[in-house]
This record gives sequence, structure tokens and C-alpha cells, in this order.
Amino acid sequence: MSKPSSSKIIFRCFHQVSSKVSADATPICSGISNFLKVNPKTNQSSPFSTWISNSRKTYLPSSPNVPRIFEKLDPNAKLLQNRNFLGFRYISFKGYEVGSKNFAKYVVQNPVGAVKNAFLRYREAAGLHIDAFWKRNYLAILGAGGVVVCILLWRVLFGIASTFISLSEGMAKYGFLALSAAMVAFAGLYFRSRFTINPDKVYRMAMRRLNTSAGILEVMGAPLTGTDLRAYVMSGGGINLKNFQPRLRGKRCFLIFPIQGSERKGLVSVEVKKKKGEYDVKLLAVDIPMASGPDQRLFLIGNEEEYRIGGGLISELRDPVVKALAATKEFEDRDQLEDEEDAERELQEAERKHREEIEKLEKSDSQ
Repeated sequence: MSKPSSSKIIFRCFHQVSSKVSADATPICSGISNFLKVNPKTNQSSPFSTWISNSRKTYLPSSPNVPRIFEKLDPNAKLLQNRNFLGFRYISFKGYEVGSKNFAKYVVQNPVGAVKNAFLRYREAAGLHIDAFWKRNYLAILGAGGVVVCILLWRVLFGIASTFISLSEGMAKYGFLALSAAMVAFAGLYFRSRFTINPDKVYRMAMRRLNTSAGILEVMGAPLTGTDLRAYVMSGGGINLKNFQPRLRGKRCFLIFPIQGSERKGLVSVEVKKKKGEYDVKLLAVDIPMASGPDQRLFLIGNEEEYRIGGGLISELRDPVVKALAATKEFEDRDQLEDEEDAERELQEAERKHREEIEKLEKSDSQ
């Protein structure tokens, strides 16, 4: 049985290149063009004669090196006054193209290989579509899966209980249904707490580390207190279905918040990653403004490289927090002004009501 091989189709495009030759120059030509001129019958009988006559576009450059090559090929090149060149274009097609005889022959000889090649060709595209569908509808899919698991668990528990204990049908059905729903909900909360990050817990972890650090307490003064002003960004997480292989992506949390000690204030930057259900602190740094000179940055965990991760995401979070801290005094002054305006308005309203009552009493006495 002959092995299939790739076929090559050669398109021969014959193009005539004419150039004027000076009287002093020696005319030359190619051996192939000389053959075409010497054998006119061959040219007329050739199926490419029409193609040759209609083709006038130059594909080969008329450089001085090309005539030298053809001069070596044709010993009679000096007898002709014009030089003609022949251009070739090669186009190669691989075998087993869809719809060709080789492809059909290959499918008949090796159907398993043909199916495997087709499957590998469309696997990546199908994987991308499935991944996009999962990202759009993962909540609905998880909800439907939870309902199915709840129903299966309910039927299993009810069947086991009815085998050993005689219970009333209504109490057993609804009781085990509630038990199954509670078990599924508990499992969902467990997995959520294992693979998600709670910013409040990250804040408490950071404050505990800072209040037990001797260097930070020495610089800022004890005790350290935080505020309700916090800014955080979540990244990653979820299930990735790339190449039909489900994989849990790591989740990160970038948190920044101000703290205040007895001597100085500071701004805390934290980066935490959830790894196998545990919090892994990658960065814990405090920026302390100094009276003279630039701010001082103290690293408890991590270094300057971790601080610049994500294109300086921590520094991007720092700007709104600093602006909010700078605007605190302005907000306090505005609140105080509004309170004074409200108090004055209430006093004017009370005086107006008092005058109206006095006027009513005077009118009643006059009558």
C-alpha cells in the first residue's frame, strides 16, 4: 500500500523582459528563452502559449547578476539582440486537504487519526467557549447543582430512615428535606469561607501584627488604633476551565487603611493571598510621614518589590485614602457650620412661634 504524500503544484508564469541594449554591449539571453524562440512549434502546441503571450509583468529583477547566470546556461546567448527571462512561481499544497481525493483516502485508511486530528483542531476553540459560558453563568450552574445535590441527599436519607424506622410520611419527607437543605447550605458556606477573602479578617490580622511589633510601637507609640476608612481591591479567584481542566485560581486582596499611635500617624498597606484555605500575608508595610524629609516606609513582611506588584496597585489605592484623610478636617468644619446653621434656624423658628402665641393672647384679651 502506497503511503500518501504531499503534492506540489507548480505554476509556470513565463514573462518576457525586454530591455534596450547599447551598441557597445554584448547581447545575451537565457537558454530557456532561446529554446522557446528556436522551437516555435513547441510554443504553439504548448497549452501555456496563450498564458505566455498574455503575461507581461516582470517577476525577476533586471539586475546585472541575472544575465551572467543565464549566459553560463546558454552558450549561444550572444547571438540574440534581446534578452528574455523566464519566471517561475512554486505553490506547494499539503496532502489531505478537505474535499480532495487524498483526504478521503486518508480517512478510509486511518479513520481514528482523522477523527483525532479534527478533535484536536476544535478542542481549543470549544474550551474557550465553555470557559466564557462558565464565567457568565457560574452562579446559575452552582445553584442548579446545589438543588440537585439537595434532592439526591434527601432521597437517600429518607430511604435509609424508612428502612429502619417507621415514621409518618409527611414528617419524614419534610424533615429530611430540611436536613438536606441545611447540609447543602453548610457545605456551601464552608467552601465559600475556604476560597474567599474577608477584608475585615485581613484588617484584624494586620492590626494584631502591628500591635505586637516592637519597632512599629517604638516609632509610632502605643497603642495603635485604626479607623473605619479602608480601601481594598480583590483579584483572581474562581474556577478556570481552560483546556477542559478545572483549576482554582488564587485570590488576592490589597488593603490599605490609616492607623494612629500616641506619637505619629501612619498608612498601612497589606497584600494577602488565600492559599489552601489559609491566609498568606505577602506584604505588610507602614508609611509614616516625617516632620522633615520624605515619608519613612517600614516593612514588617515583604519588600519594595512586593510593594510594586500589579503595576503599583497599592500606590494607586493610597491616593484616595490620603485625600480622604486630608479632607477630614474640611468635613469636620463643614459639619460644625451646618450644626450652627441648624441651631440658628431652630432658634428663629422658636422665636416666631413665641411671637405668634403672644399675638393670639393679645387678640383674645382685647375681645
